[in-house]
Amino acid sequence: MAQRKISIDRKLLKELYLRKSLSTRRIGALLNCSWSTIRNRISELGIPLKNPSQARMRYQKYDFAGGELLRAYMIGFRIGDLNVYKTSEKSELIVVRCHTTQKEQVDVIKKLFQKFGKVTISVRNGHFHANCFLNQTFHFLIPKDFSDVSRKGFPAFVAGYTDAEGNFILNQNRARFKIDSYDFHVLNSITEWLHVKGIQYKLRQIARKGDLQYIRGVKSKYNGDLWRLNINQAKSLKKFITKIIPFLKHRKRIKDARISLENIISRE
Repeated sequence: MAQRKISIDRKLLKELYLRKSLSTRRIGALLNCSWSTIRNRISELGIPLKNPSQARMRYQKYDFAGGELLRAYMIGFRIGDLNVYKTSEKSELIVVRCHTTQKEQVDVIKKLFQKFGKVTISVRNGHFHANCFLNQTFHFLIPKDFSDVSRKGFPAFVAGYTDAEGNFILNQNRARFKIDSYDFHVLNSITEWLHVKGIQYKLRQIARKGDLQYIRGVKSKYNGDLWRLNINQAKSLKKFITKIIPFLKHRKRIKDARISLENIISRE
């Protein structure tokens, strides 16, 4: 007697195979049948086969759906602190990496990406290594380019870059802000935005490529021309903090920004 053909709902199979990206073996185990049966039903029901790159994706990945402001923040944070690439030209996988000694930086990475894909964190000798595995909708993070960040999104972009590179400090009991960076084009664009907003600033070069520096007693050379952006004038710093603090995600930056704001208000 011929064995009864196992019937599988097309909508369910499409959900498991394409949306949840489960393997045919995993689906077979869930539906109590062989992987070959699943493979046959995929073909019979006209469900498109995953390409090799998609098939190798072990974890569920979700399309970017964060909106204009989150996208602008991610671009700023990426330029400041993240390495983003595809594993090969034809790959569907976008990898976001970061190496840091700051736990708060890792927390920002988790907050940004863990709802969209797999995030792994390893710790060695006090150094955190973060890896995020995302789909093609995060292709906008690959180039270090912010030319399409809108006027509306620019404060979020500045907040992202500040979370990666900036510092709020108290110097002689006066609040200060600074960013030291090789990214002159980024700092220059930020100063243009500051000028439009009536925020006073200073931008100057503090080292040249090849100059010697000492980090924890170890001699090395600067990789490029190093620039510093300062905001020191109290009224300007207050305005700057007010504009970007709604978008900050780094716990220490938020804390230090609030301390700076309190310092400015106490001196007014």
